[in-house]
Amino acid sequence: MIEFNKLNDFLNLLVLENRKIILPLFRKITNVETKTDLSPVTEADKSTEKNIRSLIHKNFPDDEIRGEEFPDKITGSNYNWIIDPIDGTRSFITGKPTFGTLVGLYDRNKPIAGLIDIPVLEETYIGVKGYGAYLNGNKIKTKNTRSIHSASIACTSPNMFNEKQLKLFKNVENKCINSVWGGDCHNFALLSAGFIDIVIEHNLSWHDIAATIPIIEEAGGLVTDWNGVKIDSESDGGIIASSNKRLHKEVLNIVLQCG
Repeated sequence: MIEFNKLNDFLNLLVLENRKIILPLFRKITNVETKTDLSPVTEADKSTEKNIRSLIHKNFPDDEIRGEEFPDKITGSNYNWIIDPIDGTRSFITGKPTFGTLVGLYDRNKPIAGLIDIPVLEETYIGVKGYGAYLNGNKIKTKNTRSIHSASIACTSPNMFNEKQLKLFKNVENKCINSVWGGDCHNFALLSAGFIDIVIEHNLSWHDIAATIPIIEEAGGLVTDWNGVKIDSESDGGIIASSNKRLHKEVLNIVLQCG
């Protein structure tokens, strides 16, 4: 296991170095490419991932690396880093400040640490297994909302759902006191910090999810798929994150009963 201070210092180093790349390009991107899955990619995505890979290789040369923009680095190590250099590229392109950089560290499928950095807002969320979750160095906890009728729910876009999934989401949303669209990874960060109670998404890749799990769990929340099963690299892309166990059970009951 990597020593906590070394890991925390490294994650903060990533933040400093990545912001040097991302912030000068924010609201200045003119060239946007389209990948084979029709999602956009920019110079900022590619340059940031290259930078993260280089820093991981320098500090943890034996570890595996999996990222969104480049081929996996396979070494046979149990430790693997999962990178999404800019989660919310569409937000980045359109000048919205809620995109973020995601970096997760796993021992096989067991979460060790996660980083969500929101560069424009200067919000850095770090969670390390057994050491808690932090926002800019200050410990954070999820809300203790007792009922879905008092809960706030967030989702990036209805476009990530098929017709059946959207109906299931609406069954949960309609019971909540407040709902918001948009936000990308920032929704998971805000859940960890006690501002949002529920985040439901679908059609996510492992690099979209991996970094968020250790942060949410260390802050006191729960993360599963839509069947209540813990998420790993083989999951189907559906995710339910809740601020506490009681609320999570209530959300799952609605989804499973209506599904």
